[in-house]
Amino acid sequence: MDFHSNNKVLITGINGFTGKYLKKYLEELNYEVYGLSNTIDEKKDKIFSCDINNQDELNLIIKNLQPNYIFHLAAISNVQHSDLVEMYKVNVIGTQNVLNASLKVKKYLKKIILASSATVYGNQTEKVLHENLVPNPINHYGISKLAMEQIAKTYFDELPILITRPFNYTAPGHSEHFVVPKIAKAFINNEKTIELGNIEVYREYNSIDYVLRVYFELMNSKSTGEIVNIASGKTHSLKEIISIFSKLSGHLIDIKINPQFVRKNEIITLAGDIVKLKKIIKIPKDNNIENVVNQFLNTNY
Repeated sequence: MDFHSNNKVLITGINGFTGKYLKKYLEELNYEVYGLSNTIDEKKDKIFSCDINNQDELNLIIKNLQPNYIFHLAAISNVQHSDLVEMYKVNVIGTQNVLNASLKVKKYLKKIILASSATVYGNQTEKVLHENLVPNPINHYGISKLAMEQIAKTYFDELPILITRPFNYTAPGHSEHFVVPKIAKAFINNEKTIELGNIEVYREYNSIDYVLRVYFELMNSKSTGEIVNIASGKTHSLKEIISIFSKLSGHLIDIKINPQFVRKNEIITLAGDIVKLKKIIKIPKDNNIENVVNQFLNTNY
C-alpha cells in the first residue's frame, strides 16, 4: 500500500505565491495535492474554482475530497488593499467558512494549518516577538488576521488546527507589491534609480525553501490547538538587502526615498522568537539571505 495513499492535501489559495511553491514541494514528496482558487482561467487537474465565501460550494468540494490535511493560505495579503470590506470577508469570514466545511470531514482530518501573519503583533516593546505577547495590530490586514485567529480558536476542540504566524519570506514569483521583488527587478533590469519608502525598517527575509520545510514539519507534528511563529529570528534592513543585491550583481542603484511610500504606523522591527517552534520541530538549516538574493538574480523578469 502506498504510504501516501490516504494523505490528501487541500491547499486554499493554491494559485497564490506560497500555494504554488507548496503544491510543487508536496507533490515531489508524493502527496496527492488538491487546490482551491478563485483565479482559474481554465479547468486544471485537481484545482477547483471556488470562492471561499460561498459556503455551499466549499462544503461540496471538501466533502467530496475528504482531505487529510488542509493548508488554508487563501487571503488578501496586500496591506494597502483598498477594499477593506473584501479584505475582512476573505480573511475572516472565508476562514470561518473553511472551518465549517472541515467539520463535515473531521474524521479524515489529521491537521489544518492556518496561515495568519506576524503583522498581528504590531509595534511591541519586545525586540523578538513571541507567541505569548498580546497582539497589537496597527493596520487592517493585521486586524483581519487576528480576527481570523480568534474565530479559529472557537474550533480548537473540534478540529486539529494549528495557527501559524509567518514572518517575512520571499522568492521569485512574489508580487512586486512587496519590496524585495521590486528591488530585484530594478537590479535585474540595470535600472539607475529606484524609489522606496523607509529603508531602515528591519524584517526577516526568509527563503521560501525554509518556510516550505517548516510547513511540512508542522503538518506532520503532533501539535494542534495552538499558535506558532514561522520565523528564523534573523532580521535585515532594506538598506542591507540593497547592499547584498549590489554586491552579488555588481550593479549600483541610486535610492530615492519617496515620502508617499513611507507607511503610517510603520512597524520598525519584526523578528520572530523561535523557541516554541524548536520545541515542535527540528529547525531547517540553510536559510541564507544571500541565497534568497541569488534566487532573484537568476530569474528573468
